[in-house]
Amino acid sequence: MEGVTLAVEAKIKEEMPDQFGIIIDGWSHASEHFLAIFACYECAGTSHFPLLAMAPLINESDDDHGARTHLAFLSTMLERDYGKSLRNCLFVVADNCAVNRLLATLMGVPLVGCASHRLNLAVQDYLRDYEDDLIVLQTLMRKMKTLNYAAALR
Repeated sequence: MEGVTLAVEAKIKEEMPDQFGIIIDGWSHASEHFLAIFACYECAGTSHFPLLAMAPLINESDDDHGARTHLAFLSTMLERDYGKSLRNCLFVVADNCAVNRLLATLMGVPLVGCASHRLNLAVQDYLRDYEDDLIVLQTLMRKMKTLNYAAALR
């Protein structure tokens, strides 16, 4: 499996231009925080978004979830695996959180905030006033999914 990984990395390294963008998505599972890094570039008139890395962010005892740890991870991974410098990154696409905003600032590039993430946050904020009603509605909908109720609705 490692051979496949090395072959894919070599192919990406070969086609990836010197200037590129980065798309970042992080998520947590149990007590582990993972980071997925995608490149964003055009090659032969076609947009490419290859996965560059997907790994736990914290490997050392002094690592944290901060922007500087993200920066060190990105810089090391790009140089080691793809022979690219983080200085050639033109932009970052990521959730509009404080860590990503600081990361973009430290890199000196614009942060393109994720519109769907901002919409989701806005809808959650709006629906907060209706939380009790939504709980009642969700309970009712679960009951309506049973076979007896579903048959009655036909």
